[in-house]
Amino acid sequence: MTFFDALETRAPGEREAQLMAALPAQVAHAQANAPGFARILAGVDAAAVNSRAALAKLPVTRKSDLGELQKALPPLGGLNATPLQGL
Repeated sequence: MTFFDALETRAPGEREAQLMAALPAQVAHAQANAPGFARILAGVDAAAVNSRAALAKLPVTRKSDLGELQKALPPLGGLNATPLQGL
């Protein structure tokens, strides 16, 4: 009997491959459903974000940027991919 989920005990290479395979869909979802991320990730080809190297090239949103984002798109700066009523 194991206390751990199969996803928690998979081999590191398998985990990495599955994470990187899911990453393009996550980026595309953020671009399509979160106006703030759509602006931040403008020009990014979501399908090309499929490795750690590609992930490292994405723009960084700093904590100091959040105030301006929240002023432009209150209250969450457009970083929510779910409408506020659904949260």
